[in-house]
Amino acid sequence: MEDSPNTIQDILQKNQEGLFLNLPAVGIAQKGKSYWFKLDFSSYLHLLAESDSMYIYPGNLDVSWLFFAPNGSIDSLNITRLVPNDLKRASLHSLEYVKVSSKDFFEGNYLLIRAEFHRASPDLDVRTIRFSDSRSHEIFSQFISESSFKSQVLAFFFLGIAAVLMIFNLILFFNMREKQYIYYGAFLLFQLIYYSQISPYLATSFGYNTLYFYFWMTTVAQLLINLSYLLFIRHFLEFPKLMPGFDRIVLGIAGLLILLVLVNSGLIFLKPYSLFQAYLMDFQRYFMAAFAFFGVGYLFFYYPNRLKYFVISATLIFTTGALMTMFLLDLDYMVAGSSIESIIFALGLSYKIKVISQEKRKVENEAFQTKLGALRAQINPHFIFNSLSSIQHLISSGQKEAALSYLSKFSKFVRQVLENSIDVHVTLDKEIELLKVYLDLESLRFDHAFSYSIETPPNFDLSFFEVPMLIVQPFVENAIKHGLMAKTEGERKLIIRFIEENQHIRCEIEDNGIGRKASSALKKSDYRPSRGMALTEERLRMINREKKGTQIQIDDLPVGTRITIKFPKP
Repeated sequence: MEDSPNTIQDILQKNQEGLFLNLPAVGIAQKGKSYWFKLDFSSYLHLLAESDSMYIYPGNLDVSWLFFAPNGSIDSLNITRLVPNDLKRASLHSLEYVKVSSKDFFEGNYLLIRAEFHRASPDLDVRTIRFSDSRSHEIFSQFISESSFKSQVLAFFFLGIAAVLMIFNLILFFNMREKQYIYYGAFLLFQLIYYSQISPYLATSFGYNTLYFYFWMTTVAQLLINLSYLLFIRHFLEFPKLMPGFDRIVLGIAGLLILLVLVNSGLIFLKPYSLFQAYLMDFQRYFMAAFAFFGVGYLFFYYPNRLKYFVISATLIFTTGALMTMFLLDLDYMVAGSSIESIIFALGLSYKIKVISQEKRKVENEAFQTKLGALRAQINPHFIFNSLSSIQHLISSGQKEAALSYLSKFSKFVRQVLENSIDVHVTLDKEIELLKVYLDLESLRFDHAFSYSIETPPNFDLSFFEVPMLIVQPFVENAIKHGLMAKTEGERKLIIRFIEENQHIRCEIEDNGIGRKASSALKKSDYRPSRGMALTEERLRMINREKKGTQIQIDDLPVGTRITIKFPKP
């Protein structure tokens, strides 16, 4: 029954007049109003006769008193939870009770409770206050109901998800140093603190035995859930970079939540059942729900990439669960929504890591290709200088036909190089074609002083396999210059073989020149290593870092040298 400012004597008088009978539906309790409950035991007279005491389990009634009549007088027990009270605890930690002697009931076998609701807003038409006799109390204090068991299973399920994700986010933070992982870990922790209310075991772990502290912690946790969620979304979707205008709104709301944390903390410590504090919490819930739905719509239309779909779906599920908890007064809905939301964000973080990794590999590959192209571009002037020197020599010595033939082949070589200059890699058939043109140029330059042959694997599509452009040429140039042309007698032969293997294409460059030892002995004291060879070795080192498996081997033959280069197949 709803109470105007009446004393216990007034209520007793109204009870005698039968005002507790056939009362209209009250519905949801309004904050700040007082309500009277009559606990009528007239149907349980056998229990009162058999047991010396009754155990009353009032549940969470906020500011409340239990009235009874010892020895014909009127007395009361304070059952307000956050002040010194007369409540006792059963061995199941969340079970609070008061013990009333069976002789102390009001005439007519009833008790009265006066309650005010400052924090919770239960539906009073279905509000249940339980009781038991002494024997049943011993059993009931150890009993977990089916609904309580389901809630605790859900709570521990969320605990498992939250624990795994918090460890995962901590590892990611220490590896990547990005704030989004810290904020999401905090979001999970504050949810776990708030949801501990549905499990006595979790509640005890988070300080339920110090009820005043636990009340403050779970209240503030509601605000910190929203704060850490906002900051996580801000960094997850990179608002400062992609949506600076919306980012300023998010920061403003984050500042408001921090202010609410401070104000609520002060109000709780000064007056734990302050109505103003309760209204602030209600304002925060409605405001954040409205902002969540506004933000979802705004992101859907204006955010530029697919990450928004993770945020939109997770926010809608989480907010729906929170609203259902607010209106249906069942925290299980919010826990279930949070569990689904956590799984969605875990997938979202994995997706973002994958996208970042792909973008990083793309940038690294572009940088690799750019540097590789730059190294290759440094080789081309080396050819051009030698070729032009040879043409100059032929012209100055009066060998016009040879000069024209050389110039024709040289122009073909330059054209092919320019045509392939965009690509760092070329197909094997184009690489062999360039080698042939180069060898023809060198043969003309040295007046056909050596012969060469290029062998390719049978039944192998040369256009299918790619190699770095002009990667073989410096080795061929080195074989001609230091091996064959240093030979003073006998035939000079150069053989280039491309051989297909299971995992590689093997290129062998074999000459019958003077060999490496004799070539080293002929080098002058002012000898400088070949610039083309140095650049090619650098290219091969880079290629091997990017694509493992490229191998180089140099063998001294009885006559000459063999260089083997293995290129991994794609």
